[in-house]
Amino acid sequence: MTKEINVLTTTDLHGFISNEGEPPALALQGLKGKYPNSLLMDSGDFFVGNQLTTFFCDQMPVSPLVDYAKKVGFDVMVPGNHDFDHGIKYLKEQVSHLNADYVCCNVFNERGELIFSPYAIKEIAGVKVGVIGLLTSRMSMISDFPVTTGVIVKDALPELQKQVADLRNKVDLVLVGYHGGLERDLATQNEINYATGEDETFKLVSQTPGIDGFSCGHQHRVNHGKIKQALVVQGGYRGNYYGHMTFEFNEQNELVKSHEEVIATATLPAMKGDFYQEDDYQKWLQEPLDLSHLVSFLQAKFARKHMGIFISLKGQTRKQVIDSFTIPYGVRIYHLILPEYQKFVQQDWTFKAEDYQEGAQDFIILTNSYDVPEFRLTEQFVDNIFDEYSYYLKQDK
Repeated sequence: MTKEINVLTTTDLHGFISNEGEPPALALQGLKGKYPNSLLMDSGDFFVGNQLTTFFCDQMPVSPLVDYAKKVGFDVMVPGNHDFDHGIKYLKEQVSHLNADYVCCNVFNERGELIFSPYAIKEIAGVKVGVIGLLTSRMSMISDFPVTTGVIVKDALPELQKQVADLRNKVDLVLVGYHGGLERDLATQNEINYATGEDETFKLVSQTPGIDGFSCGHQHRVNHGKIKQALVVQGGYRGNYYGHMTFEFNEQNELVKSHEEVIATATLPAMKGDFYQEDDYQKWLQEPLDLSHLVSFLQAKFARKHMGIFISLKGQTRKQVIDSFTIPYGVRIYHLILPEYQKFVQQDWTFKAEDYQEGAQDFIILTNSYDVPEFRLTEQFVDNIFDEYSYYLKQDK
């Protein structure tokens, strides 16, 4: 007689639970009812990621995403890098209201103490399941310094190896929720990313014996396969896919068979959301945003010597400011020669701040305009300028 455990995974939902339309994340509310003996885990970037989550942070001490997490029925959750975007105090407040265990084994405070539990142990149909949480090692590269004040993210590999060694003899099944991506193709094992340390799934699994299932994310990609004997799933973005790992055990709780897949959430029955007041949200979007600190915020964030800032906005309301920064690259840095610069500055700018040495013949500019020679592009940023500036204003009060 065998028994089957269903492990369901999500990642990078980024708070897309809008009442308007039919975002796929809302359909996840009925997911656990589809599978017997199931455990549902999320691999991070859950609380932050669009203007709706900024509204939640700005207006409510407890995000409606907490209620959403309860209705979906998450058992275990892991932080992603963007979950820290409103500061560790805000994140810990949200976590304190969850029903789910919130775990991460490589996030420490400045005293060297773990901020969250390294793992959780759940029992499902008599099978003991351990779930370890893990955050990308390169948090310092992809997050602004003020966001991570009081937070130290240690190298993922040794911390993971330590926890797997501790957990392996305590449970029948070892799972990992990792907010980081894949650096190698699961089928060919060929490298698909530069080895920056930001995405290390292949390295982490192949160098850590004892892992049965591994859920990754961060890259907003959809993947599934195996690394050695460990199942690996990566479930996309905004809840458009979920991972499904099945583990079959015999009467002695020995793992005898396993399988993985990713499934489009569109296959689930559509469900509605009612987690906040839509009228309040729309009113908030139409309110004017204090823009008096925008230039100083950008100067501090993108600290460069002798760089000009050129920002064009569609208006002063929150919605107009949001619409002024194109997704995914809200701002870009270009390096222009003198004739190009002279033409560029003639545009109509809402904010213009020039900082160049006298007699300069070439010019570095930061702008949200795309009306610039593309061959002069030197850097581009996926940072959510509206969200970060809103948090900056809140901290400044």
